[in-house]
Amino acid sequence: MLAPSGPRPPNAPWLDLSPVRPAMGYATYYYSDDLSRLPVRAVTKPGDNKADPNLETGTYGLFSTCAHGMRASVVNRRYEYLFFLTRRNSQRVLTGFYRLGWFAPGISNRTPPDYVLAATEVHFVYPGIPADELPPEIAHVVARPFRIYKRVDVATTAALLEVLRAKPDRSAEYLAEIDRLERFNLFRTGQRYVGWGRKDPFGWESAAEYLHRGGANTVRGTPVTTSQNNTWRCSGCGEVVRNKALLRRCPACRAMDSLAPLAS
Repeated sequence: MLAPSGPRPPNAPWLDLSPVRPAMGYATYYYSDDLSRLPVRAVTKPGDNKADPNLETGTYGLFSTCAHGMRASVVNRRYEYLFFLTRRNSQRVLTGFYRLGWFAPGISNRTPPDYVLAATEVHFVYPGIPADELPPEIAHVVARPFRIYKRVDVATTAALLEVLRAKPDRSAEYLAEIDRLERFNLFRTGQRYVGWGRKDPFGWESAAEYLHRGGANTVRGTPVTTSQNNTWRCSGCGEVVRNKALLRRCPACRAMDSLAPLAS
């Protein structure tokens, strides 16, 4: 049972997504961890630790800046599903899905607006399903390269769900493996997530500060989520931060939405 208050849905600032029927969604690609037998996100990737898909909270975009445009489109179109793909043994595989039920304004003031997505159902399988093991009508979703995300229509959504739901949910094993990899990072580096300067795991305890609670976002400009030399400067403290992807939070002063790419 959900707590009567706090950052978990359906508490404020979360809003009901009210998905369209028949259901549609997006396929989205993530980097998986080379040090794991399970296709969990790349927790140990040097200089680019990943927070999404965040199975700990069943969210997407809460702790990271990944796929800003896709998240805005999900809210605008009221799409219900995210299907997750990654690369294992030199081939793309289908690994799981979120059934989305809520959204909330993110902390960043951007255009299109920054939204966070939360799932009512999380389902991940092991091993991931390669394209050559999928029915021909949906194999192309996995086999054909695309950048970050790709819209899937009604028929493809239904077919992907049928294939994934035919396999048992292994999300609990994914969570245990994420924790193991985080503890490996902690032992080797003193941090669970080096880029974030973070010793604690991600969870609902730290979610509130990543959520926007002041009403609608004010537009401040299109997000710049890449840096030519993987360096960023914090507008709050002036610290130079090294990380491949844009972080939501400065690891030095903990300011939110304060990093901008540093010119080479």
